[in-house]
Amino acid sequence: MKYIEFTMKEKVELFDKIATQFYEANFGQLSKADMELMMFQIYYEKLVKQSRFEDGTIDYCKCSDYKISHELGITQQRVRNLKVRNQLRNPIEYKWQAALARLTDNARYDRRSGKVIINIPDPNLFLEIQNFIEEQGAFVEKQLNSKILQIRAEYYIALIISMEPEKSRKEIVKLLKKQFKISGKDEEAFDEKNIGKSLIDLAVDISTIASEMAKVLSPQNLVGNALLNLLRSING
Repeated sequence: MKYIEFTMKEKVELFDKIATQFYEANFGQLSKADMELMMFQIYYEKLVKQSRFEDGTIDYCKCSDYKISHELGITQQRVRNLKVRNQLRNPIEYKWQAALARLTDNARYDRRSGKVIINIPDPNLFLEIQNFIEEQGAFVEKQLNSKILQIRAEYYIALIISMEPEKSRKEIVKLLKKQFKISGKDEEAFDEKNIGKSLIDLAVDISTIASEMAKVLSPQNLVGNALLNLLRSING
């Protein structure tokens, strides 16, 4: 089964693109690796274009490593490597926060470890999320399965708070301090600069925090609302 088909107009345009790499006194100068990357770019951009949802996010099921591997006859690991190289050379625009929100809808919360576990099917999306998490002072635990993202729920909460406008962030912090006080914990021990660690150290009930935050979180915070829906369902 073919996942993409090029129109005759597209084929003409793409031949011209390839020809410029050979027929302008530069025959043989393009390396095999660069030639393969160019061919992958042509294929992948077409595939992504026809795999977008109405909101602009990518349906990764339609351009999965497996499907591309099967059609191109290469390993899934090689597909992932080509995706990463292509994004560095020829960036494809995508909304990583909206994509993460979609994936969070299917995430799982591990009660024993207190971690949110999400399958991130695309390597570039994973790297984007990992970079954001690390910029906020948290970290991603490396897994044997490179598609699995695991992060403590408390750090995830801190991340979604960082996505909020300043006014909303202040309201949430105020709410969290109130919950500390209600729980009989020392409000002064709450560190606004390290919210995730504060929530862990003081063993605040995650489902209760999620229920309270849902009252003030911005509707535009897609990732945050998806996470809070997950955490509120813990005791459901």
